[in-house]
This record gives sequence, structure tokens and C-alpha cells, in this order.
Amino acid sequence: MIKDPTNVFLADLAHTYSVQNTALLTPLNIGYIKAYAVATHGSNVNITLFKHPEKLLSKIVEDRPDIVGLSNYGWNETLNKVVGGYIRKTLPNALIVAGGPNIDPDPERRLAFLNRHQYLDFLVIDGGEEPFSELITWWRENNRDYNHLPQNIVWRDGEKILTHGVRPLKKTITNIPSPYLSGYLDEFLQAGMVPMFESNRGCPYKCTFCAWGAASKDRISRFDVATTLDEIDYVGQMTQAKNWIVCDANFGIFPRDIEIAKAIRRIKDATGHPHRCHIWMAKNVNQRNIEIGEILGDMVVVFMSVQSLNKQVLKNIKRSNISLNTYIDYHEKFRNMGSDTFSELIIPMGGETKETHEAALRELLDIGVDIIYTHNIRLLAGAETNSTQTRKEFGFKTRFRLIHGDAGVYRCSDGSTLNAFEYEESVRETNTMGELELFYFRKLHFLIDFCWNLNIYKPLLKAANFYGINPIDVFRNILETTHDSGSHKNKNHRVISDFFNRFDELSHTEWFDSAEDIETYFANEANFQRLINQEFDKLNILFSVILLKEYKSYFDAAIQSSIASFACIPTMMLEDVGTFSSALFPPLDSKFKEQMVSFPENLGELTKESVGEFTPSSNRRAIKLVEPPKRREACDLLRDIQGKTLSKALNARSQGSLFLRNLQMVPAENTYPLPLIN
Repeated sequence: MIKDPTNVFLADLAHTYSVQNTALLTPLNIGYIKAYAVATHGSNVNITLFKHPEKLLSKIVEDRPDIVGLSNYGWNETLNKVVGGYIRKTLPNALIVAGGPNIDPDPERRLAFLNRHQYLDFLVIDGGEEPFSELITWWRENNRDYNHLPQNIVWRDGEKILTHGVRPLKKTITNIPSPYLSGYLDEFLQAGMVPMFESNRGCPYKCTFCAWGAASKDRISRFDVATTLDEIDYVGQMTQAKNWIVCDANFGIFPRDIEIAKAIRRIKDATGHPHRCHIWMAKNVNQRNIEIGEILGDMVVVFMSVQSLNKQVLKNIKRSNISLNTYIDYHEKFRNMGSDTFSELIIPMGGETKETHEAALRELLDIGVDIIYTHNIRLLAGAETNSTQTRKEFGFKTRFRLIHGDAGVYRCSDGSTLNAFEYEESVRETNTMGELELFYFRKLHFLIDFCWNLNIYKPLLKAANFYGINPIDVFRNILETTHDSGSHKNKNHRVISDFFNRFDELSHTEWFDSAEDIETYFANEANFQRLINQEFDKLNILFSVILLKEYKSYFDAAIQSSIASFACIPTMMLEDVGTFSSALFPPLDSKFKEQMVSFPENLGELTKESVGEFTPSSNRRAIKLVEPPKRREACDLLRDIQGKTLSKALNARSQGSLFLRNLQMVPAENTYPLPLIN
């Protein structure tokens, strides 16, 4: 007897309530699963892919699929939960499965996951193409004997977790067709979603905070490079997306990655897009990374993440960084190519202390890394840090907070609605670092982001650093002298203390003690309405705008005063660079459309090496700084929010394309490089 084709829905759901297609990622993951299943089953399957929750909810009732597969990640688990529950209620006899990297290996945590997601029949673990295809075969067989389930399938039997084990990973991937070249992702490319490419899978490193290597058993499997090159050409003709992503965990680890970078460059040169290509460089930077950076040029941002610089902490998290001397060498090479350099630190890792983290910040600032990102460690399912053993070993105590932007209300075909929002569990205390220290670092990290990453006080901080004053000392001085507003006779200190009191209040209230607490809070309709109305802003962005609106002149004085207190930098130099730095980023309410500044014409020659011999020239360079259109647009937007939250205003007017760096004034003549910026 000929059976009807099995109707399969695969969904890589994202919160689309307040997000446009251009910010969504092309669902490459489920594209691969479809490509393999169609190649295996041919006309016996009919597979539809989904990204938008409401499109899936509509089609569930209309087409009534036999099998539904959901991609599970830390940023869509709750969305999957509410949508999956609705599907189970609507299709009680359907087979519903989930897979993805954010599923823990521990049986206890897998059981807890399945208890939270009662609608699920199975979990697909590790690589999903083969087990999901075999699951279709199993489903099409009438007896559906659990003893004949394929490997890499996990299910619950009462309070037990059962599986038939996992299959070995292959070094070369030859049996999975390209979903791009098969045309399965055309609709998503045509909708403007961000293209993603995968030339290899897995990661050879065992960093405990990351699920990348865990899912691949610490090895790398490669796709045929000719296929990847064909995909790049195909996508380049199909979309004008400004951003592309190469999903390899260590791009540059293979010699062939140079060929891939050249192919992306050719598309850029021929079509003008993408503007940016986001890659994760091989963890241990080598000469190949430099060559890739030269090929991609201004398309690429150079991440040289370290996470920690303390040897014991790195041992605890099973990470090996390149030597500091090598790091500095590559930083200088990338900078000479005209590329900004980025680094990341995560706290509180097991064994990290206030002193070791602060020392790492000092080191990166001394090196001159252009942008330093700092993160509170999030416990990702699938990563070793999330295991019960690691939590106990390092005394992790955790709390919960929102994942900003991942929330929405989704309408079903029967007129009912589903509310969903995402949250994260993060470490707030360890054996070696307490939560009070984390709140201190929250303010210090804000100052690094605002003053250094955004360039707002970078000329002043660089000049001070050349004279031996690390920006951390400048910031600590400000935080210590403005700690208690009631004890300050100095108005400037009182005002800045007021700013940090406001910052502290919101940084405390964003945390919830348990998952139940945050879920209960947003189960309240009024609170949830505030959430989807985007009334909970990201603190760094919110307080950057508050500072520029209300406190800029006070911070100008405070930064200069803090640097002056060390009595290391010549007074005239401090005044010149301070005036120049302040003029680059005037307050948002500044009436000046242009401003003249002057400084020694040899100021751009100031370096750490020249400090002992550097003499400011008596000849001065005068530059007219003018307000560019981007600053004018940004200022108009930020002055005219009119009751909207900052997040909503940015989404509504510029889809997130407005960067605070756009608030910088620029020279009327761009022929002269601004000193101490680049």
C-alpha cells in the first residue's frame, strides 16, 4: 500500500513581535535538516520551514502536520514552550520533537527540560540531520517500536531518561546537501534575513562556558569547500543583506578559509554587499588570521577574546589563550591594517577575583584594545558551567534577568494569543567573588563602555595612559570619590553620585531570585504589557543617553580632575586634550553646530615610547568640528522621544542602526586625522 507523504513542519522560531526581517537570522539549521530528509525520503515527505511564530501557528491548523520539529536555544526556549503547548493541544497525535545545542548532557537536567516541555515526545541531540530523518522512517512504520528508535534520540519514561546512545561524528560531511543550493532558504533570503554560512562544524576547544565544543565532542567536521564557495556565490546573487555571518567556531583554523574569505570579498567588490561579515577568528590567532583580516578589510571586526587573563581561572574553564606578547603583536598588526580590535571578558568565572578581573581590564586597556566587552556569565544549557558539579565546585549562586528584545504576543488562528518572553540564569556569586563586587563592576564596566568603547573620552584617557595613568585608576577614583552623595560638599561629586545612585537602583532591580519569581512578575498583565511596550531598556545604552543629556559637563570635569590628581600629565597637555575630547562629544542639548579647537600640531605623535622625549609643539593646529547629519539625526531622535522608552524609539525610527558613536562631531575638513582616536 502506498502511503501519503509525511507532512513535516520544522521551526527555528524567533521573537518577531518587534523585530523586522532584516534583523532575523536565516534558519540554516533547519534548512540542513530538510535538505538531508528530502534527499533521503524524496516524495515521501513534504517539509515546510518556519521562522515566524504566527505563520507556524496559522499553518498548524490549516495543514495539520504529522511531525513538528523545534530548534531549541537559550533565546527561544520559552517561545517554543508556549507554541509547543498550543501545537500539542491542537494536534494531540502529532509527533513533536526538539533539538539544538542548548540541551544538557546530564540525565537529571534532560528530565527537568522534558518536565518543563511536556508537549515533547523526543529530544534530538548533537547533529540532527541523520537522527531526525531516521525518526521520520520510524514514525512511518506502523508499530513504532521504541526499541527501534535511532541513536541520538532521547525520551522520558516516567522519571527515567532513555536513549540508544550516540553515533560517532564524521571528519568530513559529504551526505548533507546544501539548503541554499537546493533553494530551500530562498524565501528567507528574499525576505532580507541575515545569511549564515557553515563551512565546518564543531570546536576542538573545551571552554566550559560554551556549548559549541560540547555538542561536537571537541572535534571539527568539514563540509566540502567547493560547496561553501558555491553557496557564497548563490547567496550573493539572491540578497542585498548588509550583514553576513560565518558560523564556524574558529574561522581561519584551516588553510582553505583564506579561499572562503576571498570569495566573500569578491561578492562585496562585485555587488557592494555585505557591509559587514561577522566571523569568529580561530582562538589562537595566527598569521592566517592576519591574511583573512587583510582580505576582508573593513567588512570584518577582529575579535581576539580572552575571557580571563588569570592562569588559574583559564585552567578552571579549560581555556588556553595565546601568550600576551603574541596577543600584543597581533593587536598591533590588525591596528596597522586599519581594523578595530575587540576583546571579551566574562565574570565571575570559577576562581576569578575582584583583583584578577581588574588586572585583566588594566592589561587590555594598556594594550590599547579598541573595544572591550564584558559579560556576566550566563549558564547555558549544554555548557559544562551549567552542570551540577561545576556549580558546586565553584560555589555558583545564580539569579535571573530578562533577555532584552526577546518577548512578544503571538496570535493563533482561533483568535487566542500566546505571551512569551525569554530570560537568562547568570552567576551572581562564587567562592571567590560576591554580588557586591559584581555591582561594583557593573558601574566600572559602564564607564569602560561609555568612555572608552564609544570614544567619548578616549583621547583624554589615551593621553593619560601614555603618562602611566591606566583608565581603571581614573574610573576607580571617580567611583570612590562619589560613593556617598550625602557626604559631598563638592557639587560635581554630588551630581555624579546622584547619577550612579540612579544606575545602581536599576542594576539591582533587573535581577530576580528565581525562575518562578521572574515568571510570576511578568505573568501580571500590566508588567507584561510594559515588557512588550519595551519599557525595560538596556542599562548601558539608557544611561549613556542620560549622561549625555543631563550629566555631560559634570563628567567632563570629573574625568579631567581624576587624571589631574595623579600629577603625571603636564597641565597644559591635560587642558588641551580635555577641551578637544569634550568638544568631540558635546551634550545632547548643545546649541553649537560647530566649534573650533586647537592643540599642539605634533599631538598625534604622542605614544608611550615618546613620553619621556615628547615636547608639545608651540605650533598649534586649529580644527573646526562640525555637526554631521548622523549626529543631528541622532540628537533629534534622542531629544524627541516624548514618553517612549529608548529601546522603542530606536526600534521604531532606525531599526537599531543608530549607534551612540554617531554623536561624535567631525572635522570640517577630513584631511587631518584626529589625534588619540585611532
